[in-house]
Amino acid sequence: MGEWTAIDSRDYIVAFEFRSIDACPPDFELPPSIAGFDIGLFLPRGDRDWFGRPLYPPCVLLLKDGTLHIVAHPSTKEPPRQCALDQIDSVESGNMLLKGWLRFVGSGFDYNVRYNTRGFPAVFRFIRCLQEKLLPGAQPGARSGTNFGPDPDIKFGNALSLELDTGEAVRMQVFQPPRDVKSRSWLLPRHRWMAGDLLALTGTRLLWITDRERGSYSRYGSVASYAPLGAVRNIGLTWGREGHVLQVDLKSGSAWRIPIAAESRRNFERVGEKFAAALEIQKGRSGTGYTEVHR
Repeated sequence: MGEWTAIDSRDYIVAFEFRSIDACPPDFELPPSIAGFDIGLFLPRGDRDWFGRPLYPPCVLLLKDGTLHIVAHPSTKEPPRQCALDQIDSVESGNMLLKGWLRFVGSGFDYNVRYNTRGFPAVFRFIRCLQEKLLPGAQPGARSGTNFGPDPDIKFGNALSLELDTGEAVRMQVFQPPRDVKSRSWLLPRHRWMAGDLLALTGTRLLWITDRERGSYSRYGSVASYAPLGAVRNIGLTWGREGHVLQVDLKSGSAWRIPIAAESRRNFERVGEKFAAALEIQKGRSGTGYTEVHR
């Protein structure tokens, strides 16, 4: 009989969870100190580009003792990365057709992990486990709360339902739907779609859902970001290169910038103040501090 060839997880095509080192692809050679982790997630390499090169290497994510570990395939020679859960200011989850990613931002780090959305079920279960450890228990309450603007459309409503934990109640939300903006160029009418945005406050976090990718509207996909209440420092309307924006400043120095339609500026000044006040109330209930409002 011939000898078994060495296992190379760069040939794997399926994302999966695992609960022990023995179930992790052996070419990752995880150290014994990582044993006893809560949950692990293997993400296969990306599809190949025009030159036959994978778009990104396989990686492993692990949760242990209140720390997230990110380990790239040994062939990359990248050192493992870690971030304590209590230092994470925001978690971003993007799904654009087959392109998916997770982003973890905090003081001194900004980690991005890419994956193919064929593996979303395993990714979803992992991020649910992460969410349970990162956020305190959801406070039960009625799902309906203060609602600014129109109700979310089907796309945003489904994205919000997917994000919410069982028993997690929306206390306040504002929705700005995608819109067709008309302008003129050389006397000819021009149409341009602007992305939609949904900002929602629950008893444990601030949640932002958009269908904007790299500044442009994406019909097929969405990006959901959330920040624990204690990670939110400021919220309010400000002015940027792209016009008026509703800006959420986080403790790490990063910020969410939500473009606001010019005709909605006065309304969003009030929205920013209402969100800041509601955040202060929720922080007081959970003992996480004070939120400033800026103009």
